[in-house]
Amino acid sequence: MSYKKFVYFINLFFLLGATLLTFFLILAGGRTTGVLKNFYWFQASTSGFNSAPSVTRWYNYNWCGWESRGIAVNCSSKMAAQPFSPRDNFGSSPLMPSTFLNNRNAYYYLSRVGWAMLLIGLFFLLITLVSVIASLIRYNRRTAALATAMSWITLFFITLSACLYTGCYAKAVKAFHHENRDARLGPKNFGFIWTTVFLLIVNAICCTIMVATHQRNEYIYDRSFASTKTVDSQTPTPVPTNGGIPSSVPVTEVQQSQSHQNHRFFKKLRTKKRTVTSAGDEPDRVQEERVYTEQNVPVVS
Repeated sequence: MSYKKFVYFINLFFLLGATLLTFFLILAGGRTTGVLKNFYWFQASTSGFNSAPSVTRWYNYNWCGWESRGIAVNCSSKMAAQPFSPRDNFGSSPLMPSTFLNNRNAYYYLSRVGWAMLLIGLFFLLITLVSVIASLIRYNRRTAALATAMSWITLFFITLSACLYTGCYAKAVKAFHHENRDARLGPKNFGFIWTTVFLLIVNAICCTIMVATHQRNEYIYDRSFASTKTVDSQTPTPVPTNGGIPSSVPVTEVQQSQSHQNHRFFKKLRTKKRTVTSAGDEPDRVQEERVYTEQNVPVVS
């Protein structure tokens, strides 16, 4: 397996890992039993908040009371992008940290917009996955450019979602701790989302490097091909005469000026003619005739 294909497959492996983790994040809280019950964003002590349970966990689609024996009870109705807002979830209470009463919109919209960015990121992540697989099958500029662009767009939305969720629930942890209440972030959800960000960073950088390497190889090939054609066109062809001895063969030596400081589009070429003649048994006499001509030739940078 070549080095390039090895890098492609490593890149695909990272991308598949990011896709799997993102799907787990989307499904978190879809069920309150089994493995998915442990995928939550936030858990806090909510005793005294009107009719709230003693310990509450917030998921993607609802919130549930959590008992010490590991069972979710008294769950709210499910809805997409369940907002994190204790005031909206349980109603206003004097025992509730004041930040949830005075800054209700901050927590409400941070959690909901974070969910929206996660969904948008998943959409672009699937497009990136398809484009990377297509570039593995048949690599060209279009598929490579599409994969690179989608990788950076996906990274932007997933990173934005991670920042919004982290900002929202980190503020909530601080608010609960200020009131001497227990609170913590969901380790699985936040571990998954920031691992996804890391995998997408590696994927975006790899895609960019592969595109840059491919374009550099094409540029080197084009320059070498053009220089080969130029050398072939300037090589003189010997003209045989009677007896197999070349006679009166003009040899042209072109000396090009290397200075481009005048920034002109044309430069002057100086040519030098050399004529070789032979006369009977006498040694060859070389007659040099310097002919200076000026001609305008386009400058090739």
